[in-house]
Amino acid sequence: MKKIMAVVLCVIISGFIPYISTAASANSNKEQVTVQNLSVSGTKGNYVVKGIFAEGKDVYYTVEDGHNELIPKKKLPLSNHKFSLEIHLNKEELPKNGTIILYFSVEGKEPYSVVLETFS
Repeated sequence: MKKIMAVVLCVIISGFIPYISTAASANSNKEQVTVQNLSVSGTKGNYVVKGIFAEGKDVYYTVEDGHNELIPKKKLPLSNHKFSLEIHLNKEELPKNGTIILYFSVEGKEPYSVVLETFS
């Protein structure tokens, strides 16, 4: 009886595999934004983020705490593909228990996330 149940379960599961793999590939069709030589420094709402974007496209950034957008979408100033971004947040905006996340985005690609600081 156990062998029959195992076979039945395998048949049922194998019937769902094409749907699972299609859904996974549909969500991962976009290439992720690539950042090179990324460095992050700072604490308590004041951060400096530096790096290089090999792409020549317009790059944008936003800063969130997972629930609230703290800095709305802005174009990232690039100089020869390099950037140095200073982020300053008011102490009132900082979560008591949460994470400040910086997102880099380029049209047509998955955003690249960077944890600036975690509060607990």
